[in-house]
Amino acid sequence: MIDTAIAQLIKRVCICVALLFLTGYVDARAQGQPFIFHASRTIQPGEAISLQGQFGANVQVSLAVGAASAGQILPVLVQSAGHVTAQVPTNLSPDLYQVWVTDQGKRSPSVYINQAHGLHFDSPNVTPGGSARLFGRNLFLKGKSPQVRLVAQGGGPGGGAAQVQANDAYSLSFTAPVSLVPGQVYDVFVSNGAGGTAGETKVDQPLTAIAPGLDYFQLGVAWAAKFNFYRNTYNLRTDPRLTQKAVGDGVNNDLPALQAAIDRASADGGGIVFLPAGTYKLALTGGGGIYMRNRVVVQGAGKEATILRFGYNSQAPGWSPDGRWGLVWDNTKQGGLADLALINTDNTGNFYNNMTGGGTELFMQRIRFDLNLGSWLFWHNASKLLISNSVFTQGVDAKAGYHGILQLEGCQDFIVSQNSFTYAVDGLNLNNTSRGIFEDNQVYRDGAARWPTSLNLVNHVLILNFAQDIVVLHNQFKVINGPAQNINDGETIIAEGGGGGGTRIDEDAGTVSGASATTMQDNSKNWPAMTMHPVVAIVRGTGMGQWRYITSRTANSLVVDRPWDVTPQAGSRYAIFNWGARSWIVQGNTLEGNRRGITLYQNATTDLAIVSNTLTNSGSIDLTPWQMENIGGKVPQEFLPVYDTQIISNNVADIDGSNGVFIGVHTVQYIQPRSFGTSVIGVEVRRNTLTAHQPNVPAVVDSNFPEGYINGIHFQPGASNYIDEQTPAVLGSIFQDNTAVNCDKAVHLNSGSYNTLVCNMRLVNSPVLLNDVRFDGVSHASVSTSTCPEVAPSTGAQLPVADPKMNPVVPRSVSETQLLALTGSDPDPRGIVVGFNLRTLPPATQGTVYVNGSPATPNAWIPVTQANKLSFQPTTTYVGNAVFTYTATNDRSLVSTAAPFTVPVANPLAVELVQFDVKAQNLNAVLTWRTAMEKNSEYFAIERSTDATRFSEVGTVRSQGAAATYQFVDKGVGRGFSGTAYYRLRELDSNGTSTYSPVQTVSFGASTPEIQIYPNPTVNELHVQLLSAGAHLTVYTATGQMALEADTKTGEGHVDVSRLPAGTYSIKIEPIQGPQVNKFFVKQR
Repeated sequence: MIDTAIAQLIKRVCICVALLFLTGYVDARAQGQPFIFHASRTIQPGEAISLQGQFGANVQVSLAVGAASAGQILPVLVQSAGHVTAQVPTNLSPDLYQVWVTDQGKRSPSVYINQAHGLHFDSPNVTPGGSARLFGRNLFLKGKSPQVRLVAQGGGPGGGAAQVQANDAYSLSFTAPVSLVPGQVYDVFVSNGAGGTAGETKVDQPLTAIAPGLDYFQLGVAWAAKFNFYRNTYNLRTDPRLTQKAVGDGVNNDLPALQAAIDRASADGGGIVFLPAGTYKLALTGGGGIYMRNRVVVQGAGKEATILRFGYNSQAPGWSPDGRWGLVWDNTKQGGLADLALINTDNTGNFYNNMTGGGTELFMQRIRFDLNLGSWLFWHNASKLLISNSVFTQGVDAKAGYHGILQLEGCQDFIVSQNSFTYAVDGLNLNNTSRGIFEDNQVYRDGAARWPTSLNLVNHVLILNFAQDIVVLHNQFKVINGPAQNINDGETIIAEGGGGGGTRIDEDAGTVSGASATTMQDNSKNWPAMTMHPVVAIVRGTGMGQWRYITSRTANSLVVDRPWDVTPQAGSRYAIFNWGARSWIVQGNTLEGNRRGITLYQNATTDLAIVSNTLTNSGSIDLTPWQMENIGGKVPQEFLPVYDTQIISNNVADIDGSNGVFIGVHTVQYIQPRSFGTSVIGVEVRRNTLTAHQPNVPAVVDSNFPEGYINGIHFQPGASNYIDEQTPAVLGSIFQDNTAVNCDKAVHLNSGSYNTLVCNMRLVNSPVLLNDVRFDGVSHASVSTSTCPEVAPSTGAQLPVADPKMNPVVPRSVSETQLLALTGSDPDPRGIVVGFNLRTLPPATQGTVYVNGSPATPNAWIPVTQANKLSFQPTTTYVGNAVFTYTATNDRSLVSTAAPFTVPVANPLAVELVQFDVKAQNLNAVLTWRTAMEKNSEYFAIERSTDATRFSEVGTVRSQGAAATYQFVDKGVGRGFSGTAYYRLRELDSNGTSTYSPVQTVSFGASTPEIQIYPNPTVNELHVQLLSAGAHLTVYTATGQMALEADTKTGEGHVDVSRLPAGTYSIKIEPIQGPQVNKFFVKQR
């Protein structure tokens, strides 16, 4: 935070030429009313706010709370013509802030900070009384109550206020009004509860209401209600309506029977083609594949029970892959795959066409797809898609052209969630997509994959070129079996719209000849027809900072989608491009072992929020705009800017030194000696922690960059040095409340950096705050940089504290076992603990401590992001306490006294424990364990702890004396408890000796309770945990036939399923109070 005292201490690095960097600006007084084009979107009290627009060098900045007309003047931290950074008072409460500038007595229109802005939903449809999720900015504000209301377009019927369940600032869930009318389109208005009507805005995407219905396949989207044909099921082996039936023995060819059943179900208006457990051989006799038809779902008994195998005969004489596919979606509407496995059996790579096609309202749910050496799963220009709860694997598809595992080119309104992807080359391609959600996935790049280095293959992970309205949320991106084979690549999340292949779609740049309220002309041009949906941005001169979509154009004149706030004048410079990344939320992801991190490369970028991600040995958060003179090329002047991007609360660490790390922006200006225009406006970097390697190593991204925070031009000189025309290449960036650990120099600026604010940078083992480089031949380094001095530690400052640890018992002779996380605290409320050092280690005769899989060394530095990455492997002979010590370091480089970390090592269980798991089922913890051998064992005691130190017994289970599977339910443990519970087994021998299992954990959150069933899979009895007493329970087979009925008058029902055949079943739960719920379970023998 900047308080008033600090603001008065601001140090300005100003050069008088900065007041004239204004060959790019025309005095705002000549333009009349001032305007703000770019403003910080989200601000906390005490933070700095950046404003860019058309105004003079001495404007006043005012702020009013909510819709008030009168406000207070804000202290200015740095300003020049066209840009100002000011401070929001620390004594305000979080609220809607109305901000404007006053120039020579003329007031600009207001902009609203912390105003809710909805971007898109998880589905374009909604049902009356159904649930939906909205993604956007500022959807939640502390102390306020979010509001959502739906208004029928054209004055139609239905609508009203929704019931809102707030999630966070970037997403919220709500229940739609029951008054919605199917077929009616509704505009949606959202507010975070601040500012009254001034705080409410219209969501960019409308919602179309559809009829409600059962979500039979548990898709979790509104359009799932359209799959209303689930009662019409065709058993592929037994249904008398089918003239051809499958065998499912893996020998006979079942493809003709399967295709005939799919065609029959579609012709009958829709249905499920059910494949009981078995192996189904799908052998092509010619071209084609499995053709998915309208309103058909192919469903099995589970992804490990129903196996569909294809890819046969690929080595037959004259065989060609052309026209042969595993699966074809033939412009399918309302189709899906569920509860089965698809396996490409061809180990030669000849049968490489796995899946193609498109359509609308398609899903893959709970499936397993082994692509083998074949090409990607390809949905093209499809809409309303869901891929969920599934497992996908792929090797090196050399004969297919080294394609990745997934291709969703041009798709919109899609969800890819809770899947596992393991692949070898290329990546997951989501190019030209819009309104997409990529959430809770595990993405593994197999680092063991190899190919000829002469191919120079480019490999990424999640590829999002030209993508808009995208959410990348809570995923893990990890390299396994690494390090992976890379060239100048390896980015984890990347967009290079306009770069990469160098296609330069629709791009151009030039000088304005004239303009009107909604047009712009350049008489020197001969523009062709537009390919995509380009924008035009004014990058220098009158109106700089404005951008508009182009709706049409002739050879030298274009029409924009809305009037200019300030009409560009002849001589202003412009650039035309397509947004390579617009309106993204990249939040809560974990990146580990990737060569590079989150990269916007040669990419036009706007409105990105990169929030709370953890990058460990995974490169940088790198914004790379681009301007390059290319005389004689396809685009004589290339120009791709970055606007309004927030990098907030991320942790980036280089632990192993494989590649350096940085956070920030560097606009590439290759050979071009003069900056054509301003590339960067409104980049905000706040509350991040960056840990460099010791010693620092270069961060390799095309060129070598220093470890730390960067903000400037990456100028690569040709025949000339940089020629300074006082054009800011990077304007108005804010670096506030960040932490730099182990950086030789924390922040890197240069002659192209203008009006940068660096404030409250916490320096930990980082001796130099600024590295400000003056280019050869230029009279200045950065222009108008302002810094806030660090808050000096008070005399007699207290040291941080490292917490003593007593780990749960580790059995002797076990493999590497995870330890409790290192923790500490800072008695100073202004301070934080940023990392730890291991001071002493146990003797080698006792065992080995590991950090992130590698043996620890004395004094090893462990940032807080790695504090839970410690493990211990005892020797085969040691029993007793293994002790090591560690210290905590705070953000002022103060170090605690050493604290002991004790690891008790005990004899292992007398039984041979081959599996021990704990899972949450509603408010219960369900423990399952399996033994391969039991000798002289009396019983197992189940022990629970909430702090991993103090355990208490919660139940016992008698040993069976032989190999067995056990289950214990710790009922209601999650009631009134939010956090992690720790469980271990204490096995008591007949001689009275006790031994312990490894500890397992389970987490209970404060989520909305729901009806749960357990155990699942089950053998004898199914338990139904209700939210209130009383329900009628009905069990159905996979073909829709009723199998069992039961009633319960209590809060937990019990259904005896012991006599049911093995397979997949659904249970309909009809509570006395509350809505009906359908769930699936698996019955095992």
